[in-house]
Amino acid sequence: MDLTLEQRLLRFLAREEHDEHRAYRELLAQPVEQRVLDGECLHGVRFIGHDAGTWSFYLADNGSKFRAGDTVAVGDGLDLDAAVPFVYAGYDARTGELRLERDPYVKDLDCWLEDGETYVIDRRPLGLRGRLRDIVRAAFGERALAAVLTGQHTVVCDEGRYGRAVQRLADAGLNAAQIEAGARAIATESLALVQGPPGTGKTRLLAQVVAALCQYGCRVALCAFTHRAVDNALLALRRAAPTLPLAKVGSTVGDSEQELRQAGVARLDPRRSKLPEKGAVIAGTCFQLAKLPDRERFHYTVFDEAGQLPIPHALPGMLRAQRWLFFGDHQQLPPVVTGTHADREAAASIFEHLHRRYGSVLLDTTYRMNDGVCRVVSETFYGGRVVSAAQAAPRRMPFRSGGRLDEVLQPEHAVTWLRVDHRQPGSRSPEEAHAVADVVEDLIRQHGLPATEIAVITPFRAQARLIRSALQHKALSIDGLVVDTVERIQGQEREVVVVSLAVGDVEGTRGSTFHLSENRLNVALSRARSKVVVVASVQAFSMLPMDAVALRMASRCQDLRARLHEVDLSRLYLGAGVPVASR
Repeated sequence: MDLTLEQRLLRFLAREEHDEHRAYRELLAQPVEQRVLDGECLHGVRFIGHDAGTWSFYLADNGSKFRAGDTVAVGDGLDLDAAVPFVYAGYDARTGELRLERDPYVKDLDCWLEDGETYVIDRRPLGLRGRLRDIVRAAFGERALAAVLTGQHTVVCDEGRYGRAVQRLADAGLNAAQIEAGARAIATESLALVQGPPGTGKTRLLAQVVAALCQYGCRVALCAFTHRAVDNALLALRRAAPTLPLAKVGSTVGDSEQELRQAGVARLDPRRSKLPEKGAVIAGTCFQLAKLPDRERFHYTVFDEAGQLPIPHALPGMLRAQRWLFFGDHQQLPPVVTGTHADREAAASIFEHLHRRYGSVLLDTTYRMNDGVCRVVSETFYGGRVVSAAQAAPRRMPFRSGGRLDEVLQPEHAVTWLRVDHRQPGSRSPEEAHAVADVVEDLIRQHGLPATEIAVITPFRAQARLIRSALQHKALSIDGLVVDTVERIQGQEREVVVVSLAVGDVEGTRGSTFHLSENRLNVALSRARSKVVVVASVQAFSMLPMDAVALRMASRCQDLRARLHEVDLSRLYLGAGVPVASR
């Protein structure tokens, strides 16, 4: 018997809850040292003090995976039941200050932390699956919303509103694809999807659309999965509409609190504050919108970064309105799920789910990538439909001939594969780390590129640590250089991006396609404005697919490999793993 979509989503949530608790139990069974190495724990964190809802700590180096909004617990690392629950707010690498905030879902906070004492910070389960189950049932109890989710809806646009929107967006200086996508969003009577590949102005367009709706007297709810995405959208809105009333539900997590305050974004307590009735934007994460009183309704709910938003998590926002606008890209990072699900559609993002049923309008001009980088990204991931804007196409990285790696860094070859055919098992390669360090050294010393314009990306935290170690031996000034995983670089851009795939053991890739996830590769390559260097063994592209999805991914990655300019420096980096400079 076939399950309904509602039943499949409920089963997905139950599986996620089960896998989350299993993973948490396995995590706690490991010693603190191992949890630290895995990026799931911080130790030796000194408590500084508490002020206005923020708990501050000192930590010399933060190697964790924690991101703003993650739920954590502070204690001794052994008795997790006695640990104090918090929400991770952010870390300032310059001062070593780490900030935590109160978890809004914890009613009675018993904070026994003492000034000057050191503690362990562990990840803890989010614990929202029960609330989401209730929301899924409520969503499918709404006939119109259930029809949209199951593909039974017909999208209708108001042609008069469409014509007025076209003129307004043209006057704002948008390109043809942005005008079409924005006008369809403004004119819809129910649903619109805008697919924004990297650098195509998705957030700018979102801001123009929302500002137009508010000028027409609409009350708009704006939401996303993370606080950072909500804050970025609010700041873009402020640039587009300097006087538009903006408010955020709940606290602001992360480094953007001061920016939002300076931008005049009000903070609302949903239990006490009176919300504006029209011509205003009320923003928050999907969970924050769910905490609003049931009577609060909006003319539109607008979702940013909808390609990372699981279907159940989008429903709190969808229940608040009868018109829904989704801005995202299902070809970039997908939702983070705890387990492996046989029902891939139930685990998909709300954007991908609706895109399959109703399609979307593609923003087809990137203002970030030059012609060479764009060509590789567009042909590999977007069917060749994305082009580089006239002002971006001729951009080239700074280059002075005479360096050790000129063949690798030639600007006319915008995407180069630096081939190092090692056979290292696992998720770290000293050979690739040395090669990456040499590339970075040449970029800075020979070609004069600032460290702030370079990003080094790898799928694995172990490889990131190895690369940082190799760079430390170069005696370079690398303040501002990013060395991190793909997830941490999403939304950013640099002049040059260096990608280290790390995997070099064919057997080790059996059944694992993480390092060649097409979504992650798309994000990694598309962070660059003018040059990408992919450091990898030929073995990394030799996956052994175990299912249809992995087979498609392997085929896509073979297409990518064929488009790369290849420079084989295996002989220089194999053996003892000694960097070029020492030979």
